[in-house]
Amino acid sequence: MMALAARLPERVIPGAPKFFADSSAYESDILRKLGQYLTPERKRAFVGELLIVHGDKSHGSSTAAGERTMDTTAPAFTDLLRNANALQMPFMLHWEVYDWSRDWPRMSALYAQWPQLVFIWPHAGFGSAAQVREVIEKHSNVMVTLSKTEQGQDALSAEKSEQIGPPLIDACGRIDAEWNRLLLDHPERFLFATDAHKDFRWNRYERIVHRWRNILKQLPGPIARQIAHGNAMRVYHLKPDANEAPEAAASGAEGER
Repeated sequence: MMALAARLPERVIPGAPKFFADSSAYESDILRKLGQYLTPERKRAFVGELLIVHGDKSHGSSTAAGERTMDTTAPAFTDLLRNANALQMPFMLHWEVYDWSRDWPRMSALYAQWPQLVFIWPHAGFGSAAQVREVIEKHSNVMVTLSKTEQGQDALSAEKSEQIGPPLIDACGRIDAEWNRLLLDHPERFLFATDAHKDFRWNRYERIVHRWRNILKQLPGPIARQIAHGNAMRVYHLKPDANEAPEAAASGAEGER
């Protein structure tokens, strides 16, 4: 990965590794490991994806609590954020909205505590358009990736699935009206992404990208380009590729893997 990043710096953006523990209490070891990647040399462009609230999935391992959570007030976590803030390194925090009343207040407080740090919210937390709107309109330092928002989240338990938002598109592939308004209102806050972090996701990569190209075609060209790659280039401090046509709206450039 690092060799590819050195050879293709505008196309390969390395981040700190995603550590995934099998228990729900995993703060100390993971935070210490992540801290090793926050260096002034900026060989890594972002931190994460760090799992703050992650419900067990049917295709993954299970925990006794039915979820993995991280204490956002833990000293080691605060130290990690402080270092990322000093380096102005975007921080990708994964939290799902199935317990909105429990988790949104503490995430809101966290975003407010670090107003200069860019937080990236993977998969829009599987939230509704209304929930995502509340987050980004309250906190200007939150960016939202759109990976997996085009599909229902039936891998979650039935109880959790009932608490998350509907897909961004309907069965015919049309963007939901409320989501469409949100994307048009705040195009600078969204990142195209695929979440291709496991073999089964890479096996579907071509299909996922094709579906997202069809979604982006439903948006005005300038907005599609912002979401497809423009916002990611801004967040990760990238320069335009001189060899790439400016009209490549949905070329597959990603804000998240």
